[in-house]
Amino acid sequence: MTLRTAVQAAAIVPFTPSPAHGAAPAMAAVHTPAAQEVTAIRAGRLIDGTGQPAREDQVIIVRGERIEAVGDAAAVAVPAGARVVDLSGHTVMPGIVDAHAHLSIRPDIRTLRGQLEGMEQHDAMQMARIIRNIRVQLMSGVTSVYVVGEVHYNDIQASQAVEEGIVPGPRIYPSGNFISTTAGHGPAEYRTTNGPWEMRTFVRQNYEMGAHHMKLTITDRARVGPNNGTPYAPGESNYTKEEIDAAVNELHRLGIEATAHANGESIRLAVEAGVNSIQHGGNLNEELMDLMASRDVGFVNTYTIGFQSVFNEWGFLDNEAGDIRDWLERGRHVHERALEENPGRAQRRLDRLGQLRRSKEKGVKVGIGTDSMHGYMLLEMENLVAAGFTPLEAITAATGLNAEIVGIEDEVGTVEVGRFADIIAIDGRPDENIRDMGNVAFIMVGGRDQSALSFR
Repeated sequence: MTLRTAVQAAAIVPFTPSPAHGAAPAMAAVHTPAAQEVTAIRAGRLIDGTGQPAREDQVIIVRGERIEAVGDAAAVAVPAGARVVDLSGHTVMPGIVDAHAHLSIRPDIRTLRGQLEGMEQHDAMQMARIIRNIRVQLMSGVTSVYVVGEVHYNDIQASQAVEEGIVPGPRIYPSGNFISTTAGHGPAEYRTTNGPWEMRTFVRQNYEMGAHHMKLTITDRARVGPNNGTPYAPGESNYTKEEIDAAVNELHRLGIEATAHANGESIRLAVEAGVNSIQHGGNLNEELMDLMASRDVGFVNTYTIGFQSVFNEWGFLDNEAGDIRDWLERGRHVHERALEENPGRAQRRLDRLGQLRRSKEKGVKVGIGTDSMHGYMLLEMENLVAAGFTPLEAITAATGLNAEIVGIEDEVGTVEVGRFADIIAIDGRPDENIRDMGNVAFIMVGGRDQSALSFR
């Protein structure tokens, strides 16, 4: 099925629950609802994304693109004429929120290096990558993507294309173009903002083009050129305090949120400037954890991107994977082998797991995102479990808490009245075994049943 025919298909095929746990369930056909069409979802179990335990035998009423009612099957009446989706043999939950994504980058170090070195990349190729990447995201259960830096405003255009039904994909919250300084981190053509007024100008330009929020790239170097991005040391801010303050002030003056790519001591500058969230958040010490907790600033951990350098096997993953489960298993294999072959990498992971565990203990909100490792939110969740989170806490981090950290909790992340009907179903009990999250059986975005999409 092509992208266009998948979106245009309107036939309704009743959902057939799989007879046994672990079996691949039948998928419903793609269905686009009328503005006020009513759908009733019968959920065998419901994890609502708020952190509360799963509830048995629930009914969700969807009217148009929003959730109208949710509760015990005995208490929620199914309206006459409603389309009924039977998920009584599955665990139903909010769609996953990927809180850190770059849509046009593939998990291939060559693609990233090309952007860093300023290689010309035609917008058509960028959009082709985006269409592929958001399809993989959707099939892995991701229904919302929070973008943290793109080029040529391609994320804004992709968001419009998904909203108009031109291509299938998750809900996209665009950030517009990267904001980075000379010799800083990010695509070469956007390492240009220097000084407080240039920061304000760039923020205004992104806002004018339709950015929902923006990310400041405060740490990390360009990694190109004879000096390889010096003089910036790991964790050192590429921007002055005055520059960061100006950008955050302008963002908040315009009424939109600021997030920051920040690690180590630069996190202090970002938090004190008033950013709403931190991306990556590496090298956290106890003092920084306390500061973030006191300001209610969460951070989005990005584990899988640390393995990008070993993804020269990307062709092995992308070209040969037959479905999303195969995709996940191949990715897991690459990660596990990399840890076995590189003791230093394995030790860094252990150190990071300790930081995640301690952050949670201190009350810091810990979210997760894939960066450009599209389709691997499950591996991010597994990493949280390895850090000592319960499977339910990992699921909450990927749904309601992620949405809260990046400021979109009024729209997505939980199965509650008034939220968008972004809903998935899992074959299994992922709150007991997190790997069951790989068994995605049903996908709905804004009331649209997207379950029939093929991986290719």
